[in-house]
Amino acid sequence: MAIPLPSSSSILSLLLMIIFISTPSSANLVLKVSESTINAICTKTLNPSFCLGILKPYADHPHKRDITGLARITIYLAKSNATSTSDQIHSLIQNTDNPQLKERYTSCSKNYDNAIGDFKQAKKRLIEGNKNGLKDAAATAMGEFNACGENFRQPPADPSTLQKSNKNLLDFCSIILVMTKFLP
Repeated sequence: MAIPLPSSSSILSLLLMIIFISTPSSANLVLKVSESTINAICTKTLNPSFCLGILKPYADHPHKRDITGLARITIYLAKSNATSTSDQIHSLIQNTDNPQLKERYTSCSKNYDNAIGDFKQAKKRLIEGNKNGLKDAAATAMGEFNACGENFRQPPADPSTLQKSNKNLLDFCSIILVMTKFLP
């Protein structure tokens, strides 16, 4: 009596099933970010010490240790900072008597509204896995912060902390731009 042999497609299906079952799901695979990766990212940014100050504390969170998680946190922090600075700008518009400064703050307010929208797009592009879209959104936000900063190149000087906040947001954008090169 002959024993029927399984067909080659049955063997292939069985092997694929064994491999699938024995391989951890991709949802459980988290590519941890090493300190050398964080250093590699930060050394390429506009302000490496600012970058290290942002990324290193969040790298210790077990669910946020991959590049995508760090990028998501960076976008969140950037958007949060932009929103706080936008609130500060609205207060400056209301409380300044200098018409030139009021005009500059109003211009910056528009820049910040646009940049906040850019950060929303950045988050969406990150979720989609669209690195080029993420890069474009971060670059566009950076352009908005540069435009705001240009408003204050001439007197009268801005007596507020807006320029420091604006510089920090440029640094956030720089981190996001560099991170796009490290994303899977």
